[in-house]
Amino acid sequence: MSAWIGLALLAFVIADTARSAEGSDAVPASPPLDEALLRDPAALLREAQAAALRADYDRAERLFDELARRHSIVGDFAGLLRARSLRAAGRAADAQAHVERALSDFPTSPLRAELHALQGDLRRDQGNESGARSAWALAYSESDSAEVRATLLALVAESQERAGDANAARGTWLRLWSRHPASPEAKQADERLDELEARPGAPRRAADDYRQRGDRLFAEMHNEEALEAYDRALEAGLAGNLRTTTQTQRAHTLFRLRRYPEALTAFAALPQRGDVPIWRARSLARADRVPEAIAAFETLARTAGPNQADARSFAASLLEGRQREEEARVHLTWLADDPRQGELSRAALWRLGWSDFRNRRHAEAAERFEALAAATSDPIGRLRPIYWRARALSSAGRDDEAAPLFDALARDFPLSYYGWRARARSTASRAPAERPPLARGQIRLTPSALARVRILIDAGLNEYGAAETGRLVRRAGGLEDRLALARLLTSAADYHTAQRIVVEAYDLALARGPVPGREDVWQLAWPYAYSEYVDAATRAPGSVQPTLVYSIMREESGYRPKVISPVGARGLLQIMRETGALLAARMGRATFDPDELFDPRTNIELGSSYLGELGQLFPKRLSAAIASYNAGPHVVRDWGPGEKRPDDEWVESIPYAETQSYVKRVLRSVEAYRAIYGAQPPGEGERAGGSAQAAGVGAAPGDAAATGGKRISQVGD
Repeated sequence: MSAWIGLALLAFVIADTARSAEGSDAVPASPPLDEALLRDPAALLREAQAAALRADYDRAERLFDELARRHSIVGDFAGLLRARSLRAAGRAADAQAHVERALSDFPTSPLRAELHALQGDLRRDQGNESGARSAWALAYSESDSAEVRATLLALVAESQERAGDANAARGTWLRLWSRHPASPEAKQADERLDELEARPGAPRRAADDYRQRGDRLFAEMHNEEALEAYDRALEAGLAGNLRTTTQTQRAHTLFRLRRYPEALTAFAALPQRGDVPIWRARSLARADRVPEAIAAFETLARTAGPNQADARSFAASLLEGRQREEEARVHLTWLADDPRQGELSRAALWRLGWSDFRNRRHAEAAERFEALAAATSDPIGRLRPIYWRARALSSAGRDDEAAPLFDALARDFPLSYYGWRARARSTASRAPAERPPLARGQIRLTPSALARVRILIDAGLNEYGAAETGRLVRRAGGLEDRLALARLLTSAADYHTAQRIVVEAYDLALARGPVPGREDVWQLAWPYAYSEYVDAATRAPGSVQPTLVYSIMREESGYRPKVISPVGARGLLQIMRETGALLAARMGRATFDPDELFDPRTNIELGSSYLGELGQLFPKRLSAAIASYNAGPHVVRDWGPGEKRPDDEWVESIPYAETQSYVKRVLRSVEAYRAIYGAQPPGEGERAGGSAQAAGVGAAPGDAAATGGKRISQVGD
C-alpha cells in the first residue's frame, strides 16, 4: 500500500474512533505540553498523530499547531495531517482552511497531490461536486503514482454520475478502464461502463479502446487479460495498420503464455516482414518442431538483411542442442568474425571458446577468450573471458601464462565472482591490492533536506521518508550524499533502497573490494538485514549458514519483504504459497496463511529451513543447492551435480541462463558477506546450509532474480 493511501485511511480510522467515543460524558484533559517534546519535530509529529488516532482532538490540534509554528521543515505534513484530523472531528471548514493554507505556503511540496485530493474530499462532503472534481483533477496532474491516479479517476467519475452527467462519467470511466486496467478500480469501471452502455443510444467501447487496454496490460505483464483485450479489439473491427499491430501483439502474448502452437499460427498469419519470420521460427522450435525451425533459421541465415545475424545465432543454438556442433560452429564463426554484430558477435566468441574448452581444445579456447576480452569494454564483463583464458592456458600446460591472469583477477577484483574463483588458483600473496579512494563528488544535498527525511523516519513515516529519499537521490552529488541517504534508509529498515543507492553508483568499486576506512560502503551494499530473524532461523546445529540466507535474500528480493514476483513468489526469500504451506506443515505449524510470507520472521524461518533441505540433497556442491532454490531440485538433478568435475565448470554449464547467472550472484554475495564481516568460509565437507563444496563459494553482481529458470538457448527466451 502506498504512503498516500495509507495516510488517507487515517481519517477513516479517526472517524471510527470518534464515533465510538460519542456519548462519553468526560474526555480526560490533555496533559500540558512538554518543552522537550516541542523541541523535537519527529517526536512532536509522532505524538500529534497518536493523539488524533485516539480521538484526542484538542491535544492533536495543539500539537499540530506547535509543529507548524516551530518546525516549518515539515509544515506541509503538519497541514495535511491536521486537516485530516479536523475533518474526522467534524470541523470541515477548519480542515478546508488548513488545506488551502498548506497549498499556499508550500508551493513545491511533494504533498500537493494529497492536499488537493483531501480538498476534493472536503468539497464533496459539503456538496460542492464541481469544486471537488476540480481539486481531484489537480491531484491527478500532480501525482506520479498510477495507483493514486486510478483512485482519483474513480472519484471523479462517481461525482460526474452524481451530477447527472452520464457522458462525462462514461469518458472518465473509459479513461480509467483503458489506462489503468490492472488497478482494483478498473473492475468497477468495467461494471459502470457496462451499465452506461446498456442505455438506449449510448456509445459502446470502440475497437481502439480495447487495443489501448491490451497494450497497457501487456506492458504490465498481465498476459491473459491482454490477450482477451486484443481479441475483443479484433472482433470489434479494428482495421488497417492498427489491426496488423494488434495481431502482432496478440502473437507475442500467446508466445509469452507459452501457447506455442497458437503463437506459431498467429505469427504465420502475419505479413512476413520485420522480425516476424524470426518469431515464427522461434515458435516452431518451442512447439517441438525443431527440424522445421532449423530449416527456417537456415533460410533466414542465407539471406542478407536485418534478421540474418539473429537467425544464425538461433540456428546455432538449435544445432548445438541436436549435437550438430560442426554445423553450429559455421554460424558462430560467421558471427564471431564480424564485430559489427556487437553483442551477438561477442556471444559467439564465448560459445566457440566454451565449446573448445569442453572438447579439450585448450589452445584454441584461450585464443577465443583472449579475443572476447579484447572486444569487451565493460570492466566487469571482461572478467569472465579473462578467467577462462587463464583456465584454458593452465589446462594446456601453460601455467606461466595463466598464473599472472589468475593473480591479477584475485588481486584487483576480489569481490567479483571470477575474482573469487581466481583466488583459489592464484599462487600470489593474498594481500589485497592498494585500492584507489572512492570518488567523493560534490555535496549537493542541504542539511535541511536530510533533516526532513530523518524527521519523517523518526516519526514512523517510513514510506514518506523513502519517497523523499528517492527524490533526493536524483540530486545527490557524490559519496557523502549517497551514504547519508543510505544510512537514513537503513535506520528505517529500507535495506533495498539503501543498497541500490550505493550499488548503482559504485558497482565497479564494490567488485574491487573494501577501501580501508570506508568499509561502511560495502556494509550498505551487503547489509545484515533482519539479522535477528536470520540468527534465530540458523542457530540450531546443522542449520544453514547465515551468509547463505543473506545472500539468497539479496538476490531473490533485494531485501524487500513485501515484493511479489510475476509468478507469485512472496517476500524476502521469494517463497511460493504452495511451497510455504508444505514447509510450514513440515515444521509443525498448525496453521498457515500465505500472507504470512510477507512477514520477515516467517519468511526467513521457512526459507532457511528449505535451504537446509536442499543442502542435504546436494551435500557436496553448494552451487547445486543454490541452483535448486531457483530452478527446482528435480531439474538440477538432471544437470549431473554429483559429477566429479570442477565447480566452476559445472556452474558455467548450467543450461538455464537465468539460473546460471543467479548462482553466480548468490555465490558472489556469500563471499562478499564473509569478506566484509570476517566470517570464515566452511571447510570442505562442512555443512553450509547442509552444503559444502571443495571449490568454495562466491558470486557475480546483480539484483533480485526471478524464480523460474530459462535455458541459455535463445530460441525461446
